[in-house]
Amino acid sequence: MSVHSRIEKAMSFMSEHASGQSTLEAVTPGEYRRRGQGVAIQYGLHDTPLGKMFVAVTRRGVCRMEFLEDRSADEVSVELRNAWPEGELARNDNATSHVIDMLFNEQGACRHGSWSLHVVGTDFQVAVWRALLKIPPAKLASYSEIASALGRPKASRAVGNAVAANPVALLIPCHRVIQKSGAIGGYRWGTNKKQRVQMWENLRREQTELL
Repeated sequence: MSVHSRIEKAMSFMSEHASGQSTLEAVTPGEYRRRGQGVAIQYGLHDTPLGKMFVAVTRRGVCRMEFLEDRSADEVSVELRNAWPEGELARNDNATSHVIDMLFNEQGACRHGSWSLHVVGTDFQVAVWRALLKIPPAKLASYSEIASALGRPKASRAVGNAVAANPVALLIPCHRVIQKSGAIGGYRWGTNKKQRVQMWENLRREQTELL
């Protein structure tokens, strides 16, 4: 398939298969200026089939989700504090367990319904993250295909930077983005983790198709 055809195909599925499970809400300029003042942020640490994860939520949605590989939870919480310096940050595993339940437990997904995301980012970053939500599970798109879908065909590098800055692993599926050549590309939590996540997602799709 030609590069042009692949781009058209990516634009088609990104417009027709928008996920009904996630909605992304960006921090407003006023909220950004207030630096998180009045925002209560609860975070938890959870063991998952893909490894230990750090999850943080506000009243409006998931604001941070990371794999704890080579970094400690304290390091991630410091970054979270820097993003929301005036926010009220507290650990509460029970407040974030529903996110893990939805992701890794089919019954949990049915019980909790859809999820919301509440993130801090530039306008371009938010546009890229919203585009990632439109890539169907177990499907892949290249950085250049996403740039073209956004009407910025020469912005592949900027797209790559936005993908790398993704604050919410799995729910904003940056693991579905690969290089134009078909190479797996980089991943904030390592290429081995990226391959593992893709394999897990493919297995889930195959299991669903057998039901």
